[in-house]
Amino acid sequence: MFRNYNDHKFKKIIDEFILSSSDNQSIKYILRNIDFEAFKLGISFYQMIFILIQNDGIHYRKSQIR
Repeated sequence: MFRNYNDHKFKKIIDEFILSSSDNQSIKYILRNIDFEAFKLGISFYQMIFILIQNDGIHYRKSQIR
């Protein structure tokens, strides 16, 4: 679907998700933590989200094989 974190459509989806969940305190807390972890690693927030989504997809596919 998306090849990298700089894809304009990927960023738009993430931005829309953030805006649509602005009233949800749990999601805001999670997003702040993701942003903080990205900062510690020296990568962008979008890159961190992209990595997390990729990792989740890998774990899901592995669980389907078993």
